[in-house]
Amino acid sequence: MIRIHRRLERLLAPALIACALPLTSAAAQTPQQVCYTASIPLQSTNWNQSMTFPKFDPALGQLVSIDFTLNGHIEGSVREESLDGSPTVVTTNFQAQITLTRPDLSVIVVTIPIANFNDTFTAFDGAIDFGGTSGVSHLGITANASNSAVSPPPLSDLVLFTGLPNAPGTISLPVTAVGTSNASGSGNLITQFLTQASANCTVCYHYINTPPHFSQCLTDGMASVGVPFSTTICAADIDPNDTVTLTVAGMPPGATMTPPLPASGNPICSTFNWTPGPADAGNWTVTFTATDNHGNATTCVLRILAAECHQLLGLQTGSGQFNVFGHLYSTHLASLTQAFPVTRESIPTFRVPHSHVLPNGIILEPLPFYVQVVMYNPVMFPQNPSQWSRAMRVEVDANGNVLTSYWGSGNGIGVRAATFTDSLGIQRMRFPFSIVGMP
Repeated sequence: MIRIHRRLERLLAPALIACALPLTSAAAQTPQQVCYTASIPLQSTNWNQSMTFPKFDPALGQLVSIDFTLNGHIEGSVREESLDGSPTVVTTNFQAQITLTRPDLSVIVVTIPIANFNDTFTAFDGAIDFGGTSGVSHLGITANASNSAVSPPPLSDLVLFTGLPNAPGTISLPVTAVGTSNASGSGNLITQFLTQASANCTVCYHYINTPPHFSQCLTDGMASVGVPFSTTICAADIDPNDTVTLTVAGMPPGATMTPPLPASGNPICSTFNWTPGPADAGNWTVTFTATDNHGNATTCVLRILAAECHQLLGLQTGSGQFNVFGHLYSTHLASLTQAFPVTRESIPTFRVPHSHVLPNGIILEPLPFYVQVVMYNPVMFPQNPSQWSRAMRVEVDANGNVLTSYWGSGNGIGVRAATFTDSLGIQRMRFPFSIVGMP
């Protein structure tokens, strides 16, 4: 174990500070749909019936449009006899008008199945038999037609067709079928129309459900071997009726989530905790997925660069080599009193020492010491994996000012001293560092 001088050890009790940068993400979504069909069986016109459909359930999302498709079917017969004294051509339209309306009887969509005939008759042949040369019977006629409508307009339909969450209820839409067959071309014409009609309608609700979003999610982090790394991930859905399930993939060895994932809620948060070991240096990609109860999902990717980075403390300069966490570092220190694994965001803080007088009158001055930052990062810097700062001499003068000077050469890392006063009014110092080539 590395030991430190007793007075210096009292000065260097560290307090690690961590920070996280939140990021929100959201994704657009193509509208989804849910459809319902109702029908009215074949029966003689004219009839007034209704079709009943479930209303839209707002627990699914936000209703944006409604499609109505009305299909009509008619069956029946036409009998005709011309009583004219001269030949004639008779045009016949065998048809019915089927109309779907709202409860207030305003029209939604109309469809008209139709079968057309053109018949050439001679002068009346003397027999009303719907046959011969002056008459005809068209039996077993069938015809189909379909028509569609989209709402809105009117905007009021979005309210009319929306029910309560998880208990939407139903809406009944009146349907009418009116026989509208006609024949023309003879001044004296006997016609008989027998018409039956059936109908079915499909109502499709188009809706959007906004995927969950990450209200807090770090996307890029730096971790150092031996330094606890922690960040909280939070996801939520703007729809308070939705439930969000948070899952994770790609966890590094030894990393944990608190609470464990998967976990559900709205919002839902979990804290990622990891202390990289010597074998964990490298790039890590952790993917968080937030999925609502409709299957809509959003991801957030946390990329972690884990390296070995240490802040070394010593009492003398020199050219010592020291093994820290299994890696041998060449330093500007003659001896090593203590080593702290660090990141640029997580570094120790120390109380600024002051001189004091012993009972026998002897004045004890704070000892000067040296700070150096060393790093082994072959992932980001494969051409220059070992980097270090100059050794920084830290001295406190009689007025409590922290003075610094430097010794030796640097390679990619700069270190400085910074002082501040904590919430208890105690003057403290820390040693921030920068790495060339890292933002």
